[in-house]
Amino acid sequence: MSKQSTFRLRWKGVISEPLSLAQISDKLRSGEISLIHNIEVEGSWITIREYFRTIGLSRSPIATATQIKNQESGSNPPEIKTSETKNKNNQLNLEHTVRMGYLWCGSTFIFPLLFSLIVPILEFLTKSPFPFSSRFVLLAFGTLAGCGLPYLSIRHINATIQDHGLSDIVKDQQKLYVTLATASALIWLIVFWILAGSKG
Repeated sequence: MSKQSTFRLRWKGVISEPLSLAQISDKLRSGEISLIHNIEVEGSWITIREYFRTIGLSRSPIATATQIKNQESGSNPPEIKTSETKNKNNQLNLEHTVRMGYLWCGSTFIFPLLFSLIVPILEFLTKSPFPFSSRFVLLAFGTLAGCGLPYLSIRHINATIQDHGLSDIVKDQQKLYVTLATASALIWLIVFWILAGSKG
């Protein structure tokens, strides 16, 4: 597989012109493409991530560029071998970071419920039920705060992912967050409206 000198990339049905590994690495570093783009290798399509694993390259665009240049020039400095463990740790950390981003997106359905617990706690402490309007305002505030809070973590995670050239994953996570947060807010507001009215 490593004998192939140029590769075509495919993303959402669009196929690129043949590119060298160095050109692909430059595009990764600039954020034009990501590791989940497909690459054509000997007539088959696999992700760039899978191909880099096969030929033993790091998934970090900067490290990969160094490795590709050394590979093309026929040299293989010892420092690359000694940094393999560090590269693997960085790869695991990146995968963990991406997963955490998706988990924070999903948490938009959990936080509103947790924030809504403040209402029964306050009613218990005051030993008197709130009127419908007060109860719903508190529940609505908790819902919106619960849906908005995960964005702070997602934004921080996205900044880290962007630094590794995974701009497509950043866009996907942002779209997923907006979709889930909107759906969560609508669902929980309807549920809390019903619950607040039933106790009024």
